[in-house]
Amino acid sequence: MKMSATGREYFSFVLLAGISLWLFTPSSAFADPVNIEPSSLLAFWVVAFWALVVEAAIVALLLTLCGLNPLRIFMAYWLANVLVFLFVFEPLLSSEKASVPVLEGLVVVLDAISIKLLSSLDALQGGNFTSVTCLRSLCISGAGNAASYFIGSIAQHKPWEH
Repeated sequence: MKMSATGREYFSFVLLAGISLWLFTPSSAFADPVNIEPSSLLAFWVVAFWALVVEAAIVALLLTLCGLNPLRIFMAYWLANVLVFLFVFEPLLSSEKASVPVLEGLVVVLDAISIKLLSSLDALQGGNFTSVTCLRSLCISGAGNAASYFIGSIAQHKPWEH
């Protein structure tokens, strides 16, 4: 089905506006994952949720270029990312056994491993699938984690201090 030039422009505008609204929703919240106070606990989980969603969306879009099904890889990666956040990042952060940069590096590596494993599943692959290399999965993981870290920095209202 062909779309007219006006229809394409309208669709592009609506898509851009929707993505912008979706990406900047977490910027109105305030949460500090390192110093959680009872008043910011709800805000922390809202920001964490949106950071994980944005990260999974970026990873899914980048993996779509490798021929993976975008919706399926989004859902699978989001679930894997939530598990890494809940069972690795948050417990280690709360116990103060490692600094935030070390934990972020660990999460990037764990997410890269999950990307590599998920991309090998036939159920997530499309018709024109090309293998995801270890370096590509590490770069894609880094891009997604950088976005979620940026959202966390915005939520603290101090992005210049990180």
